[in-house]
Amino acid sequence: MSQKSSTFVKETRERESWLTPTLERGGADAKEAEQLLGTAAVLRGVAQSISVPEDAEERSRAAAVACLHELSLSRSQNTPVQAPWYLRFGSFMRYVFTLGRRR
Repeated sequence: MSQKSSTFVKETRERESWLTPTLERGGADAKEAEQLLGTAAVLRGVAQSISVPEDAEERSRAAAVACLHELSLSRSQNTPVQAPWYLRFGSFMRYVFTLGRRR
């Protein structure tokens, strides 16, 4: 194993402290653990290198709210409102039980 690879794995273990106990519980051997730590480092590097615009979160939230609002409007216009079966059954049973009392 080269010196660069060895220090890379050591630095990754320090940053990814949650991964080492998980690998030990899973019974991963040394080679597999080294590969998984390398993958974790690459993923962290990719995630940190993505530049996110300042207003991206607000635009995303606004788009999601607009989509949900449009979805709720389309559902309410396309389907007739009908009570669930258990409410209709309850109304029927109330009628049956009060019918005998009115006579």
